[in-house]
Amino acid sequence: MFNDLSWSVVLEDPGRSFLLHGAWVSLQLAVLAIIGSTVVGTLVALGRVSTVPALAPLRWLLSAYVEFFRNVPLLVQLVFWSFGMFSLDLVRAAAAPLNPVYSNQFLAGLLGLTIYTSAYVAEALRSGIQSVPRGQLEAARAGGLGYWTAMRAVVLPQAFALAFPAIGNQYISATKNTSVVMAIGVTDLVFQAQQIESATFAAFEAYTAALVIFIVICLAESALLALIVRGMLTKMRPGARTATPTPALEA
Repeated sequence: MFNDLSWSVVLEDPGRSFLLHGAWVSLQLAVLAIIGSTVVGTLVALGRVSTVPALAPLRWLLSAYVEFFRNVPLLVQLVFWSFGMFSLDLVRAAAAPLNPVYSNQFLAGLLGLTIYTSAYVAEALRSGIQSVPRGQLEAARAGGLGYWTAMRAVVLPQAFALAFPAIGNQYISATKNTSVVMAIGVTDLVFQAQQIESATFAAFEAYTAALVIFIVICLAESALLALIVRGMLTKMRPGARTATPTPALEA
């Protein structure tokens, strides 16, 4: 059985070029979604932990945002953004300046991945913020810092260090979730593997190659995030350099 396999379809061109292009598209999606979800998730988390009475309606809306996007399947969200929102002329016009670089399908996939992941990042960071002793914020306020300045300079660095293992797992999940965007026509790694399979009927070779590439990417990402976690914890507790355990990150 295995003697009949032809690995040349993935190790030589054009199959190799297809896979490399797909891997590059998947990496771009993963990196941009991670950056975007971190920014959005941080803003959502800050809004949810705010104690300003005037922001009570905003806190309710942000809580609804987190619960809604965490409980709607990613594939459904991607289909909504791609075939729903991007069917509107207004949205397509707004995305037009980016079209020379990214297609509307790519942008819809990126938007869906970012919003979906940001809901999880926001919840993890909110827990991290609430884990920081309240006295530190009060001490910073007593020292003359405003609320948002104290949050940015004192609370958020510690909250990120505490929540980063959970947030890092969401980053890895976002990388793996890029495989779903093929459903809306994005030429990612899985899409390209499917193209190779359709042209050569070498399904085992094509999808095995995609599997191996994903494993390499996710393991490398996991190792990098573990180093970041270790560095954060060391800065928080410099005296525990050798004793501080590094929380596990799931590849």
